[in-house]
Amino acid sequence: MKYKTEKSQYEESFKLEVLRDYYEQGLNKSETARKWGIYTRRSIDNWIKQYPVDSKHLSLSSETIERYMKENPIPHEKSKEELLENQVENLKKALEMEKLRSRGYEIMIELAEKQEGIQIRKKPGAKR
Repeated sequence: MKYKTEKSQYEESFKLEVLRDYYEQGLNKSETARKWGIYTRRSIDNWIKQYPVDSKHLSLSSETIERYMKENPIPHEKSKEELLENQVENLKKALEMEKLRSRGYEIMIELAEKQEGIQIRKKPGAKR
């Protein structure tokens, strides 16, 4: 089958037929795209979002829906609390990295002051 290389507009009936085949046959998205002459599997990804397995437009059997749901479980969405905990952990790591970076700069300044014999840091109470 020849692939369409330009951005294609597929009829809704064609999309539904492809998705029925995808859900019922158990092929992966790439295989289904190849079988139906669809240029990219991303089209199928978009159609799946538009017509999930339990969509009334597809008229799939309950067995097909159950089998697909069992083989492709929906990933667990994180709760707001889990998202905030992850954010706190990421911020703690970022703070630790900034502390290390700051300490590195302090050491560089100390070494530069010793080796070059010049004072880099401002003196306390210096005029601006």
